[in-house]
Amino acid sequence: MATTAYPTPICLSCAAPSCKDPSSSFLPRSCFKTSKHRPFLIFSIVSVGGSPLSDPAIKPRRKRRHRSSGGGKVFCSISDGPETITACKWNEYVISSDVPVLVEFWASWCGPCAMVRRIMEEISQEYMERMKFYKIDADDYPQIATSYGIDQVPTVLLFKDGNKVESITGTLPKYVYVKAIERNLS
Repeated sequence: MATTAYPTPICLSCAAPSCKDPSSSFLPRSCFKTSKHRPFLIFSIVSVGGSPLSDPAIKPRRKRRHRSSGGGKVFCSISDGPETITACKWNEYVISSDVPVLVEFWASWCGPCAMVRRIMEEISQEYMERMKFYKIDADDYPQIATSYGIDQVPTVLLFKDGNKVESITGTLPKYVYVKAIERNLS
């Protein structure tokens, strides 16, 4: 059986190859003398029944609690972007709406959904007086996604008078979504 040699990891602080052993030729000694170098933490199982945390060289860090300057007041930072809805509220919020509704179907594992979410937040700020914006997790509510023929995320649906009038699938530039909204607002 052939063994595979893996390259030495690079130090994230100084871009020098890091190594667990300070006497190694891979890492300059000057790097260990400065405070900017933080070598990778390598976990090893101490024994078959042991835990990596039982190693005395590895010390758990305590979380620090910082006092806020607000005098103990709690501030909530809620974006004014699309509101998350559930299947129970679908008919009330989307189908029975008297104004046009834009719904983004997304999934937590989907990278392009995050890009579309930022675009939807921008658009919702611009059109908040003229229409409503919602988002729904396609993995949590597959019955709604399949009833509208959605098999890919991100997908954005535009509803007017309870009927689907536009469907945009994929990550597209902002002007594509704005153009679809403008076509259906009049």
